Amino acid sequence: EFEYGYDSVSGSFDQDVIDGEIEGIINDVVAGSGYVPGSEEDIIKRAYEAYMAYDFENAGVPDELASMIEQIDGVTTVDEFMAVDAVLARDYNMPGFLNMSPEINPFANGEMIMSVSQTGSILNVPFTGIRDGKNTFDEVRNNGQMVIMTCGYDADTSEQYATELAYLAIDLYGATDMDIIEDMTEYRNLSVVSADEMREIFSNIDLDGYLSDIGFDVSAIDEYCITDREQLTALNSMLTDENIDALKVWELGNFYSLFARFIAPFYPELGGYVSRDYTSLEEQAVTEISSVFRSETDPLYVEQYYSEETDEALRSMCDDIREGYRALIKDASWLSGETRAELLEKLDNIVYVTGADMERHDPSDFADITGDDYYEIYISYIRHMRRDLISSLTEDISATDIIMPMQVFNACYNPSINNITITVAITNAPYFDADADYYTNLGGLGMVIAHEMGHAFDSNCILFDADGVYDPSWIPEADMQTLLERNDRAVSYFEDNFTVFGVYHVDGELTLGENYADLGAMECITSLTSTNEDREALFENYAVIWCEKCTDDAIISQLAYDNHSPSVIRVNSILSTLDAFYETYGVTEGDGMYIAPENRISRWY
Repeated sequence: EFEYGYDSVSGSFDQDVIDGEIEGIINDVVAGSGYVPGSEEDIIKRAYEAYMAYDFENAGVPDELASMIEQIDGVTTVDEFMAVDAVLARDYNMPGFLNMSPEINPFANGEMIMSVSQTGSILNVPFTGIRDGKNTFDEVRNNGQMVIMTCGYDADTSEQYATELAYLAIDLYGATDMDIIEDMTEYRNLSVVSADEMREIFSNIDLDGYLSDIGFDVSAIDEYCITDREQLTALNSMLTDENIDALKVWELGNFYSLFARFIAPFYPELGGYVSRDYTSLEEQAVTEISSVFRSETDPLYVEQYYSEETDEALRSMCDDIREGYRALIKDASWLSGETRAELLEKLDNIVYVTGADMERHDPSDFADITGDDYYEIYISYIRHMRRDLISSLTEDISATDIIMPMQVFNACYNPSINNITITVAITNAPYFDADADYYTNLGGLGMVIAHEMGHAFDSNCILFDADGVYDPSWIPEADMQTLLERNDRAVSYFEDNFTVFGVYHVDGELTLGENYADLGAMECITSLTSTNEDREALFENYAVIWCEKCTDDAIISQLAYDNHSPSVIRVNSILSTLDAFYETYGVTEGDGMYIAPENRISRWY
């Protein structure tokens, strides 16, 4: 049954299980004592108790937040605006007006680079709303007016400033490549520009001075990775003194969004920034700690819910899947021997990251997490984490660095470091059950692992070489042409054969990377079976893990904008093109999942 406000319901896994486990960990820590200062337990306990004691309704706006509001409102020039923005990026964990952050360099092995992300919304109004024809101009203007009135401006002046911002929002949308927003996995959209080129793009500001004010070592920045140059050019054109009133409305709105619970209770205009929570204070505190202080609960979660036995079984399954891919790649005679050798090297280089790679932090490194109330603890913590992010620009990269919390139910592949992260949370039934047979688990978590490993060879990530460097030229021209032809056939397969409600077709181009990861994964794990009984266990648990019910409009929206196919298609389209599926169940022409042999596709065969 659908819960109120939700557009899907799944029977395959209950998120409440993980939430309950995290709640138990927090409650146990809070009940304990004598923790080493700066340890995970110490931070959790102090933050929880401070949260419970903090009176959000009556404590007043913290002095430094009130001071920042005055500074934002007081800017009169772009130079002043960027100086304040640098403070917000350094001390208040805001992304900064330019959306710059250290990321792994996709064009160089083992290096970090300053990455510049797209802007996809203004005052919580997404550009996708503009694309869909919604009345977003009025939304931006109304939100902006609400924001700036907190500074004492009259209604007419507030409306004027907010209207100016709404026009900037439309202009910026017009300069934005929406295809990138809709599919961030399209690595062909990435490009590298020199520091000099970036200074030319942002010619209206002192870029080096801005980054130095945030805390970055500018001498270490000789290149930038960008996704949408035209949007950056448009952002620069907005950075003029003429637009300063609109810019400060935008900045103030971003600030309020991040610190709403500390600010909104004291400004009637900001009522829309916070929603009333009707759960108990204890429940609210658990939710706060499990989200804000996730890096502290994560090691404790691993210690309690992950074992050496599980890790051994998991890594053994990963090795089996790697060997399955090895056989498939070796036998892919439609590729040249040179390319197959490169793909095999890439396969061998894949690193598994599991709960066994989780380490506790050094308590002495967190001695700066202090404060007499919850706001002070909170702000000191996010500043500490922000400093770590800033310093990462010049730090070494490890293939076993954990980039996804272990308490998040998921897995992921990172093409730049060629590793697969498998969280502890996903090592639960029905994905992985210690009491289940091997092939049931292979159809569950094994399929997820094989899917992530398959991303190394999908239509996007295959363009990364064996060292994790994005370089489409590494594939010989003849092989590239063969791959593109197979891509075209796969696009047609998904678009021509599968619909939702008998009307809406899958976007084969949009979903190709994910569909290929599924297809390659299923071919891989099926190759590890030997009997119909094995395959039945595998196929049926694959269906179980994707079993869900969605509202009609959610499925239609997914078809339009999600690079994943809807679950029912994700399962049936993959099995319908697999010869082993036909053999296992005796599927023949006239059956619902029958596809004529000449219309079936394969990733590897």
